[in-house]
Amino acid sequence: MIETIAYLREQLAAIYDPEETRAISRWVIEHVTGYTPAQQILAKDTPIDPQQREVVRMIVRRLKLHEPIQYIVGECTFHGLTFSVNPSVLIPRPETGELVERIVQRHGAAPSLRVLDIGTGSGCIAITLSRRLLHPQVMALDISAEAIRTAQGNAERNGAQVRFVCADLFDPHLTLPGPFDLIVSNPPYVCDSEKCDMAAHVLDYEPHAALFVPDDDPLLFYRAIARRAHEWLTPGGWLYFEINAALSAETATLLVAEGYSDVRISRDMEGKNRFAEGRVDAGAGDTHDRNENESESILRNSPSGR
Repeated sequence: MIETIAYLREQLAAIYDPEETRAISRWVIEHVTGYTPAQQILAKDTPIDPQQREVVRMIVRRLKLHEPIQYIVGECTFHGLTFSVNPSVLIPRPETGELVERIVQRHGAAPSLRVLDIGTGSGCIAITLSRRLLHPQVMALDISAEAIRTAQGNAERNGAQVRFVCADLFDPHLTLPGPFDLIVSNPPYVCDSEKCDMAAHVLDYEPHAALFVPDDDPLLFYRAIARRAHEWLTPGGWLYFEINAALSAETATLLVAEGYSDVRISRDMEGKNRFAEGRVDAGAGDTHDRNENESESILRNSPSGR
């Protein structure tokens, strides 16, 4: 096994930094042999059979084409849960995990919350909230039938109770069995003009419909969700977004303009403006002005960038 690990690290060194190279090498060995990273240390002198070596070589060829390791092995970990992933869904990101954690920290003690996840993809947000909130009722929406099938499989895999709906957010006749206490969404938010800055493993393999928005209307999903959420949220209900850090000020302004109070932009672990939140019917008439100033203050003191 030690020779195969050395081969992996040598082949991947030109693609990844040293830490990623070590992590992906361990991941490949675990996928091929079933040995966990701890077991790999103990079994380092155990030989890998020829068939397994050929699988490793095949994986290396795909990695050199910048195919994400998560798609190659068919799964990834998110909030301690294992999710199946494929090119019909985005690979869950750490910042999305931060969004889920924010919601759990605020609402984790409230029983029987009704939650709607818009643009569910792999189902990582909806399923994790179903597992971590206190007896919630969770619904998840996506326009992609393939994504819905993937998410349903992930719910079964993780023992989560989620109702999945394949529907178009922009369908004016769309009705949902609300009201909901929380609506959360990680919609497409990368501008078309930002494609040139994207890594090949994202641009060449992940679904563009879940990533990109036109330069002339980059907030179209946020606007649509904010408007429909007035129909779907209970009074005092919360709306949570993952956002494009470069458009954080515009997102806050949109939420205020759409009648939300307690509007706030928050940073992710990298210090980028990554999350937006707002509340329906949460306060007095001057709440919007107060929170608009609050959001502007946060934005002035926060770094920008995607």
